Amino acid sequence: MITDQSFTKPGRNSAALLLAAILLFMPVLLFAQGSAGSMRANISGTITVDRNLDQTGDFSGIGVAIVNFDAAAGGLDTLFYARTDRSGNFSGTARFSERDEYVISITRNERLISTSTVVLANGDHITITAEIPGFNESFRAQSRENNAVHDYRRVERNFNRVVEFISSGMSEVTQDTIPVLLRTWSDLFWSVNELHPGSLAAETSTLRSIEIMQGWDDALVLRRARQGIGSLNLFKSDRAILASDALLRLEGMDAAIAFVDSVQTLNMREEDRILLQMRKIEILAQFNQNEQALRMLRDFRIQFSDDPTLAQWADFYMYDIENLAPGMKLPDFELLLQDERTVTNDSYTGRYLLLEIANLASQRYQGEHALMRFLYEDVRSRVQFLTLPTNDSPITIRAFYDERPTGWPVAKARQVHNADLIRRLNVIVQPTRILVAPDGTIVRKYSGTEFSIIENDIRQLLNQTP
Repeated sequence: MITDQSFTKPGRNSAALLLAAILLFMPVLLFAQGSAGSMRANISGTITVDRNLDQTGDFSGIGVAIVNFDAAAGGLDTLFYARTDRSGNFSGTARFSERDEYVISITRNERLISTSTVVLANGDHITITAEIPGFNESFRAQSRENNAVHDYRRVERNFNRVVEFISSGMSEVTQDTIPVLLRTWSDLFWSVNELHPGSLAAETSTLRSIEIMQGWDDALVLRRARQGIGSLNLFKSDRAILASDALLRLEGMDAAIAFVDSVQTLNMREEDRILLQMRKIEILAQFNQNEQALRMLRDFRIQFSDDPTLAQWADFYMYDIENLAPGMKLPDFELLLQDERTVTNDSYTGRYLLLEIANLASQRYQGEHALMRFLYEDVRSRVQFLTLPTNDSPITIRAFYDERPTGWPVAKARQVHNADLIRRLNVIVQPTRILVAPDGTIVRKYSGTEFSIIENDIRQLLNQTP
């Protein structure tokens, strides 16, 4: 039930939103048309100024630029630039290399007014309208692609309100009603594809439809993730990874690996191929195929030694396999809790333990906390919970739990740092959770995993053991 996403998939074009923020604090740039791409989109529109602010009725000279941050070229690539005439009208042609979401910036009198985003697609005709001030509120880009984005964002806004309602722990929401609510919204996201087939928003929306059902309905996840995977250009690896997760729970390791291998034979972007390579290693490590996983990791580390991010990922997984693999003993700890008790590993033997390291200020964690409370009330006789906040402020921790009464123990501020558990538990993503067996050995480590998947694993485990 991921909520903190932009329109495009994080990691792919989140740079657009970062660029928008950067532009607001940069001096006005002289926008010249950048390197021409093979794609074209016609753009026209009208930008006016509130007559209470400017009574001349002359709206000329407002600059409209669409830019792309080109990391390879080391700067901004201007895809479109025009100035308004006296009536506020402008028109021109955008030239670009890829259908995507780009930043649009508005300037007047050598001053940056505001920024937003617009989707450019080959052959599209985009009509833009807006008023200054209040640009962000009045801005509207209309075209086949941008109308689809508008519908997607409307569904997303309403879905986020539902997530907030679930997270509030209201009595109207129960463990049984959550899957029904999520299935309803999964279907609504899926319907964007039916309304706007082939659009960028449709591809994004169908991915969101699949993501929010992780751990709740694996058969649906698998069916929707497989649909169109051979023909889609975007999110191919994302769909394949979600499908492999569902296959792991439905059919086991061999089926999941075979599926990942089959997808890798398809035509895809290099970044997708790398992600699937990483996914295969993760699956092997999850099922204690450590020798093969380490061999692939070492090859991966050599192959991408000049990429700091990929090299760091390889080092992270090597550490986990060598020190925190299933069946290994959880590292020793001694922690002071909010109720002034001191606990160690031995305090939690005899029952399963779900240990979590989390930033309580995270919107995602706050959304998952209600799901944790539902699960805890249901399995507390067989599973213990322990939360280690990474927040430094005791006030922050106290405020969080004053609003969300929690039945399980919580460590005091900075205890996770004092016990050096960030390093020893190899935490690079929050929340990180570790499921520990009654004998103190690790069942599985979850780095940033959706809580619905963790719940699914716990319930399956309890069903298998008396």
